[in-house]
Amino acid sequence: MKYSFNLRRHWWFDAGIAGLYTISKSGDERLEKFNVNVTATSLGLDFEGADQDTIRSFLETCYEILAERHWNISTVKQKENPELVVYDKENDTISLMPKRKPAPIVNMFVGARSWRGDGIPYKELKEPLKSRVDEFLEKNKTKLWGSDNKLLYSQPVCHQILKILPETKKSGKEETCSVCGNKSKFLSEVGLPSFLLFASSNATKSFNSQGKNPAKICWECDFISKFAVESASYKQTGDSTFIIQVTSPDTEKLIEMQKEFGSLSSMRTVDDKYYYSNIGLDADSLIRYCKKPHELLWSFMVEKYNLLARESTKEEQTDEPLEDDFLKDFLESISASTVQIYLLYTVDSGDTFLTKNLILYDDLGYFFRLIHHMKQNHVDIKKVFNSLYEENNLFREKILKNVLKKHSILQLMEQISFKKVLAEEPVSMNNILNFTTEYQKIIRGDNMNKEQIETAVNLGKQIVIQAVERAKAENESEKQALKKIKGDLYQLRKSRTRTDFLGQLNNLQFRYGISVSNHILDGLLEEVDFEDFRAYCILGALNVYNTKNRNKEE
Repeated sequence: MKYSFNLRRHWWFDAGIAGLYTISKSGDERLEKFNVNVTATSLGLDFEGADQDTIRSFLETCYEILAERHWNISTVKQKENPELVVYDKENDTISLMPKRKPAPIVNMFVGARSWRGDGIPYKELKEPLKSRVDEFLEKNKTKLWGSDNKLLYSQPVCHQILKILPETKKSGKEETCSVCGNKSKFLSEVGLPSFLLFASSNATKSFNSQGKNPAKICWECDFISKFAVESASYKQTGDSTFIIQVTSPDTEKLIEMQKEFGSLSSMRTVDDKYYYSNIGLDADSLIRYCKKPHELLWSFMVEKYNLLARESTKEEQTDEPLEDDFLKDFLESISASTVQIYLLYTVDSGDTFLTKNLILYDDLGYFFRLIHHMKQNHVDIKKVFNSLYEENNLFREKILKNVLKKHSILQLMEQISFKKVLAEEPVSMNNILNFTTEYQKIIRGDNMNKEQIETAVNLGKQIVIQAVERAKAENESEKQALKKIKGDLYQLRKSRTRTDFLGQLNNLQFRYGISVSNHILDGLLEEVDFEDFRAYCILGALNVYNTKNRNKEE
């Protein structure tokens, strides 16, 4: 017999399909006995087994495995400090077991009333068990579970009880599912989480124009929806939760992308030791330091690039530029069919959560080619990322958002670099400068050409170099020279017009003997955007200033 899940309605359904496929291929020995074959088609998933009962048991086991991974788990801290009082009826023993807490995504939807615990209330205990329990509680300074003080027989669970592949009813009224719009006799109240869309059944809205009761969902949508969490990558920081889903309108491509980015890839780690994140677990991962959505999306894709790089070089570390065809197969794969990355950014808000941002990114080819270009030009991406660090990361978020959207970053880079360099904060100005100039040439190649950019950058470098050389000639220390030029850079940066800028350059010529290019004096500033020219000039000056100041400290 064959059964198919072919409901294609929205991207969270795609996530559920991918999650169910992952669980079915997990290699769990509980699934092997069913001999059910799971295949991905362009529309959905097909399940082939001996009969309907076998397929139903197979799907129930998949759901059981899912619940163990995401609903009924214990954190490391809970395991180290067990607090649940559990009575083993078979062995007649009382022991402490860890409490449970759902994984971060599921935890957004699960409340105290979701937990179910099999046991007996304290008031119903008989002697001598009651005295043994009292003695145990006193000795371990703990209490029984729940409002009715229940002596548990096992650890509580919080996953929903679902009807899976129900037998066809001979009679009964058909209703419309508010998610897929299909008619069904097997509808229920929306449970949490359903496609990670609903915070409560009362807040449910219809996703289909024919949906009559927005709080009703068919068993297929309800079942598939639970598996969306398995295909999600997540990171929790404080009260913020970031969820990343990779999707495609074609199921076969969707499964392929799970092998590249998602639940079947080496980017993901399922381990209760890392409860608050299942991505970015390597010591050198940029994801570990992200607190904003666009910087996390950026870092997620950079980590994928680095993974591909390691695989292509067979784990060999090299500083040599990668070959031009390095990304060829991967780029062909993601361009063959639509591939998108969704990033959901939520913030805890007491009894519920607020969705702060939902990012849909589908320009993957551009991004990976950009990172590859930077690597070929010896730009250290990690040093650029780290150099943009601030306590709130607002500038880094703006800059990386602009890069993802192909907007200019020149003015933003100049602002944060000026602030950090003159405050003597750690910054890799050489990588900042190279990244900025290469990026600007790619996305705004018609504004300033390579020669004009080099002229502006070299002017800034010359200002600092000449100031230091003049100081040495006058028997001043390099420290004194840098202190003087610091004020001059402030004045140069404050220039609001071309005339003011040239006037400040004349002052620097007189003070330090700087030779300004005739090309600039003859009208280059009339040909280009003045603020862009000034920004490049300041970045060039900061590059030299930072290097000399760092050498002075060393």
